[in-house]
Amino acid sequence: MSRTFDNNARTALNESIYNQDSTFKLKYFKLHGMAATVRMILATTGAKWECVFPEDWANKEKSETLFGVLPVLYETTSSGQTIEVPESEVIEHYLSKKFGLYGNDDFDEIKVRTFTSSIQAIITYYFLRIAVVRDAAYKATMTERFLTEALPPFVLTHERHLHANGSNGHYVNDKLSLADIKLALAVEMIVTLTGDRFVSKEKTPALYTVWEKVNVIPSLAEWKKTEAYTVVAEGNLRILGF
Repeated sequence: MSRTFDNNARTALNESIYNQDSTFKLKYFKLHGMAATVRMILATTGAKWECVFPEDWANKEKSETLFGVLPVLYETTSSGQTIEVPESEVIEHYLSKKFGLYGNDDFDEIKVRTFTSSIQAIITYYFLRIAVVRDAAYKATMTERFLTEALPPFVLTHERHLHANGSNGHYVNDKLSLADIKLALAVEMIVTLTGDRFVSKEKTPALYTVWEKVNVIPSLAEWKKTEAYTVVAEGNLRILGF
């Protein structure tokens, strides 16, 4: 197996970057967490992949990864070589290039990555400042700030950008992008936590349309029927609350 920074991986990565015939294994824990977007990319694009959970993380598998953290993507190319790609953001970028999730040109890519960064910021805000916090008083304070200071301008701004693109369920052109996938995850989080207080078909039709369009992709719908998805979703709800 070749790791991302192993010289043996250079040729394989360069040859496979736009080749969609590879098979993938994504290793992460039994929750959405830092692997949510990567799993969504693999599911929505119809890639040949499977969800792998660590069996002995602390004692064995942790030391076998490049940085001692998950997720890690293992790609087996059509030539039979397996490449290890670590770090969630890097994996997202790699798969987005491979499956054409950055639009049609460099300008589109900048737009997609800009929107994606903004969406990730609101997800990270909740994840780090609320979901994993144990201090009840601090958690209550940050939840109130999230609901009054962070979330309203986020919703307003992204609704405006989506409206500018024709409210067609996409951020860029009329094509699925990484930003669409990331927003679908954010909307799922927001609706689960707040109901229709911020996002609904009536209040935010452009955001809602993205969520609807992503969720009806057949390969994603099939992934959500699997036992692995059920395990992940239940773990996320139990640990992170959405």
